[in-house]
Amino acid sequence: METELPSIFSAKRTSFVRTSVIREILKLTVKNSDILSFAGGLPNPNLFPREILSSVMESVIHENLSTALQYGDSSGYAALRFQIIEKLTDVSWAKSDSTIITHGSQQGLDILGKMFMDSDTNVLLEDPVYLGALQAFSPYQPNFFSVPMEPDGPNLYWLEEILSQNKIHVFYANPSYQNPSTYTWSLEKRKQIAKILDDKEILFIEDEAYRYLDFDGKVYPSVSSFRNKKELTFILGSFSKVISPGFRLGWVLVPDPYLSLFTAVKQGNDLNSNQFSQVVISKLLEVMDFKTHLQAIQSFYQEKKENLVSLLNKHLPEVRFSLPEGGMFLWVEYPKVSSKELMERCIASGVAMVPGTEFSPASLSSSFFRMNFSFLDNNQMEIGVKRIAKAYRDINT
Repeated sequence: METELPSIFSAKRTSFVRTSVIREILKLTVKNSDILSFAGGLPNPNLFPREILSSVMESVIHENLSTALQYGDSSGYAALRFQIIEKLTDVSWAKSDSTIITHGSQQGLDILGKMFMDSDTNVLLEDPVYLGALQAFSPYQPNFFSVPMEPDGPNLYWLEEILSQNKIHVFYANPSYQNPSTYTWSLEKRKQIAKILDDKEILFIEDEAYRYLDFDGKVYPSVSSFRNKKELTFILGSFSKVISPGFRLGWVLVPDPYLSLFTAVKQGNDLNSNQFSQVVISKLLEVMDFKTHLQAIQSFYQEKKENLVSLLNKHLPEVRFSLPEGGMFLWVEYPKVSSKELMERCIASGVAMVPGTEFSPASLSSSFFRMNFSFLDNNQMEIGVKRIAKAYRDINT
């Protein structure tokens, strides 16, 4: 009886819940520290602002304890919302009142799925697509459509084909250093697609979690900044990649017509986001040189990317990948192997990466793997690539 309980009592929508192989791999690497992981999107801990963070947390405890340890406004800590508008957004309609602090950007995705998606909703996704978006949206049972990605953004021919043949209600996209492909929409495609979205009156969810990880410090204008129909635009951001994922803080820019509904849904979800984390991050942004901090991250990740590229060229010249402008990943094609078999052999050899099938809206087979370069040190990275090369050769001999 015990094994039947989930199927007997669970809501029907739970059958659409997707598991994350990335989380499962992370659990495996925690249990077995000998496994070298290219799987997670983990920021490098050496980049956490430890010294200044220590003093900021101490000052919060001494000076802001009554605020930091209390319930807060469901929309978020007012000072932090203002700082996000001042430092981290580029749309003309953004204001502190339209900024809602969330428990990571992942909560924002779930709330937007809850607000806009059901079995009658047609949702367009990039292919490949961020796995977390699939996890957030799938329980609401929308109809997924996917547009193939090119190094400079969505394939415009197929985008027009999809939109001409189907009524698309929502388009979710990750335009800068996309997870997993690392592709970045060109300026021209940002403008073109913004116009298409306006003409077709499509609600746009723009996920900008990696926006500030360009290796040269370039910041692309958001797609949303080119839209005229601002009431159909939501923008998600996160502190996970630029300060620390442990604070679990993100934000959503919400257009005025949906502010009350978004806030009400969020109240039913968590009452309010982590107040202590919000006060700490706000204080941190007050006292740190944020631009210099970002430059250190960008420079560090560029060096790590170049190291992984060099190792793959040396030990696995058969594989193919494009060179990203920023972000934390390489999107690597391993020809002539089954992704399932290569993943199993890699895990058995003490190394992990994520198969591309996990990022396919239709779970199609893929010869791609997402490889993270931000976390492992250079020596570990070389050992890991050698292990992958041996597993790959063993399959092909």
